[in-house]
Amino acid sequence: MSKYLGWARDLLQRQLPSYAHSHLSRPNLPSSTPGIKMKNLFTVVIAGTQYLLHPQKLGTIEETINPDALIPVTLLTTSEINSDLEGILDLFSTVDDVFQPDFGSILVEKPEMGQQASVVHRDLDSRGRSVLTLRSTGAEDEAQAAAFADLPSGPYFLHGPNLYQAWRLYDDVLDAFTFGVIPNSINGSDDGFEALSSLSDDGSRKSIAVPSRLYHPAPSIRKPLSGVRLSITDAISLKGVQTTMSSRAWTQLYGAEDQQTAKLAQRLVDMGAIIVGKTKSSQLDSGREWVDVEAPWNPRGDGYQGSGGSAAGAGASVSGYAWMEYAVAADAFEGAREQGRLHGVYSIRASASAASQPGWAVDSRAFSAVGLMSRDLHDLLRFAHVTLNTSSIDVPFPKRIIYLLDYAPASEDDQSLDDSFVAVLEKFLGIKAERVRISETWDANPPDDTKQSLQEYMKEAPFNSFCYDFYHEYAGFRSDYKEKYGRQPYIEATPRFRWGIGESESAQDYGHHRRRIEVFRQWFHESIMPIVVGDSETVVIVPFGPPTTVQYRDDLPPQPSAIEGLGPEALAPLLGLPHLVVPFAQTRYYSRVTDQNEGRPFSGSILGSPGSDMMLLRLVKAAFDRAEWRSSVDPGRLAFPQGYEPESTRA
Repeated sequence: MSKYLGWARDLLQRQLPSYAHSHLSRPNLPSSTPGIKMKNLFTVVIAGTQYLLHPQKLGTIEETINPDALIPVTLLTTSEINSDLEGILDLFSTVDDVFQPDFGSILVEKPEMGQQASVVHRDLDSRGRSVLTLRSTGAEDEAQAAAFADLPSGPYFLHGPNLYQAWRLYDDVLDAFTFGVIPNSINGSDDGFEALSSLSDDGSRKSIAVPSRLYHPAPSIRKPLSGVRLSITDAISLKGVQTTMSSRAWTQLYGAEDQQTAKLAQRLVDMGAIIVGKTKSSQLDSGREWVDVEAPWNPRGDGYQGSGGSAAGAGASVSGYAWMEYAVAADAFEGAREQGRLHGVYSIRASASAASQPGWAVDSRAFSAVGLMSRDLHDLLRFAHVTLNTSSIDVPFPKRIIYLLDYAPASEDDQSLDDSFVAVLEKFLGIKAERVRISETWDANPPDDTKQSLQEYMKEAPFNSFCYDFYHEYAGFRSDYKEKYGRQPYIEATPRFRWGIGESESAQDYGHHRRRIEVFRQWFHESIMPIVVGDSETVVIVPFGPPTTVQYRDDLPPQPSAIEGLGPEALAPLLGLPHLVVPFAQTRYYSRVTDQNEGRPFSGSILGSPGSDMMLLRLVKAAFDRAEWRSSVDPGRLAFPQGYEPESTRA
């Protein structure tokens, strides 16, 4: 046996140079608590691709082949090795973006309990693959052998005698992430996370680590999100890493790692999801200027379109990276819905209280809700179903459609696209939409004792009450910073402007605004659409296409101003309704960057009653399927293939 082991060692050492294995170690202190040991994170380049060894040791082989090298291996069962090995390895390469052929050069056979100890090399074929069979040496090693046997087949690394998971490192070329994270424990327990400082090969970009898809079993009732990759907004706390709020002052004051993971984030992990990083939100989730951190890059069109504010990193991560599946962000006046239309991804602002927000830094408890994003409408439905605490997925489809003319686009081309979106829903449901102006309905039937027009009555109430919440939400931050540093923190122009409005509002003013909002809410319930939990009789279509003016990344941000009255973005926060944004087409614009016509996504949007989140997703998915419209978008420059034009009148 010893001569086979020596032969295997020689073979492995001859193969090592082809891996370009310049491994790096980085000591990390995952907690500020005294006595915590520093952790080494190793990275290695295999055939031009960077990998990270997850630091949790999974087991130890009995013989050390090479104590210094990081050796890629594939763990397989005996039956897999002795059956269609080539087919299995080809399948791994097809379904998994972490596995590559170099992992298949050395195979590790899973041990079986109750067999004699041995380490055997077999020469499988002309490709020179070597197989190491690892078996227990006695009762004291049975637990270790069982642990090996329970490991899923797939790519791993041997570092000396120890086996580790292989996580692929992707370059964050869109600068969408505040940083990547890895869990301290791969079993989903509440052991916290560690922020990554790994960089791309040229050192210019952060790297985001993702585990092999082969490590995770198929979704189940207990683990419905098994292996799903998602990002969370920076404002959501993760135990062991910082929350930065895209603010140098915030990080300076609250630089320690969070001690708890937000309830929703932990729930996602418990369901099997893989949180790969925290995405950038604009400063305090409300800024627009991107002074303290660089704005994420919007991949759509010419690549120089504005990325918006708030949840910009979440939108960029989903619209730009094929290896990302979902993003979780906040949504108040801006957020997931804004990113849905700017980045051309499916996004839903959930019903009020549909998901827990403890552990989030929010700008307004009254206005903020959870936002979910995906490139696939069916996947978003599945994700929302297990994430949101809403009514049953079996809520019936509506019997009434309202189209709000108050927000109809000025462009005839955009109006034609909106009409197509309405027509698809009309055809599927077999009903005609009622075209309504809420301002005219208000004038015809105002609430009792109200003499003002809707715009006058609601001119200040929504935005000023939001600003009041926002200002007081961060009172502790301002006072703590002033006490520690003797000065005010730097705040960008937009949040500073909004704080100014909030500061000038008295508690009496705030109460006045909230009463007007409640009057409007009750009037909307009686005159436009019932807003009772579980009532799905009516849906409201709200035009929500791209901004009229093309906004470039290098355009100076507009001067901060108040948002007056009831814009299309204000209805859902005021009324606590779910709001679904769905890209379905793309329009052309002339780009001053590329000096040619480019495409940008065009979206429709629909509101439902509280708790009808699942129904909205089911409705639009079913209507799109009936019309043979696409219900998924592509990552990168174009959300839809060049020349794609949806038709609304197909049988």
